[in-house]
Amino acid sequence: MRNTNPITAPEQRVLIFSAQTPWVSNRQIYFLFSQHQMEDILMDTSVRPVPFSPCHIEGVAEWHNQVLPVISIEACLGLEFLNSQKIQRLMVVRALKSETSPKDFHRIMIRMVPPIRMLTLPIECSPVSERWIPEKFFTMGVYEWQDKFLVVTDMKNILNGRN
Repeated sequence: MRNTNPITAPEQRVLIFSAQTPWVSNRQIYFLFSQHQMEDILMDTSVRPVPFSPCHIEGVAEWHNQVLPVISIEACLGLEFLNSQKIQRLMVVRALKSETSPKDFHRIMIRMVPPIRMLTLPIECSPVSERWIPEKFFTMGVYEWQDKFLVVTDMKNILNGRN
């Protein structure tokens, strides 16, 4: 007997969290990451500063016996940063080192402030100009979503440090 049930792809999910920046055009900015990019979220990890590092590197922190850089996405994008009084977390994010070795990743930590929302794709949103982002090279796109902006970062460019 032939199976007539359609094969469905697994749900693709994304994580969003608010940027620690002033609003733009009366809209809050959110960063969007795929669930596959996010490897871990740490609640209580100390970050050690690195002297003479670029302004977007906040320091380094240990994760599973590895020392990873902690970066500020806001600083990478050239956005003004607002210090939050809320409890912050560190999210371990990964990106492929190269397309030829799909199991070899770069990893970094990103400082973030809860809440973190998980959404299932597709999300109803529209692409918009990112003219208010000074370092556009580090973005893959900016989208209008509800009354907010979603910024999708280009982690490969951020990790490689190329602009």
